[in-house]
Amino acid sequence: MLRLVSVTTLVLLSSTLLAQPGTSKSTLLSDSLDHWVTGAGEAVTRGWKVEEDNTLLCEGGGSGLLLSKRQYRDFVLTWEWKLSEKGNSGIKYRVRQYDNSWLGCEYQMLDDENYGTDLFSLNATASLYAIWEPSGNKVLHPGGEWNQSQIIVRGNRVRHYLNGELMVDGRIGSRDWKQRVAESKFKNREGFGMNRDGLIMLTEHGNPTWFRNVVITELGPLTSVRPIRGKQSN
Repeated sequence: MLRLVSVTTLVLLSSTLLAQPGTSKSTLLSDSLDHWVTGAGEAVTRGWKVEEDNTLLCEGGGSGLLLSKRQYRDFVLTWEWKLSEKGNSGIKYRVRQYDNSWLGCEYQMLDDENYGTDLFSLNATASLYAIWEPSGNKVLHPGGEWNQSQIIVRGNRVRHYLNGELMVDGRIGSRDWKQRVAESKFKNREGFGMNRDGLIMLTEHGNPTWFRNVVITELGPLTSVRPIRGKQSN
């Protein structure tokens, strides 16, 4: 049963971007799904719907994945999300096709405690799924409550934040990356994660998931990024 959302103040993460040439900010979620298509490249007609306050509901049960209509290179992606109890979802980035599969680096979203997952495992919330586990001061609100996440990608450096705390900071293509990929489920996917451009994907794993305030800021070569802590009330 879905837990009731408590009215509470969350510690959320936002980013301050110094005004520099080449910075472009856009909202990927408004009152429609105009920025998204299905895995087949078609308009979204089932399984996903925009509710009041521009909250996107993935209904689960075979809703299927969503792909952004365009590709992104260097960016800051910020969003809020909540899962049903024992829920499982994620956002993938720099996504491309490998044979018949859409794959990319994934920010895992999981109801860790109720799912029975260790908070700092390779498939826990805020991990780069199957590659880098989260570490640090992890604050995760359970199924039915809102969390905020942020991904910062520039060049080969990737950072994952959860509710204002840095969870992952690594470099794609490093010795550590290559070793971890070789030991992962992606070991037979040549060049996994090495592409510098790709799509954004909203995943679906059979259970309801809610997204809101999905904002992407593309980074130019001179843009400075300073992640800072902020607060917002539900």
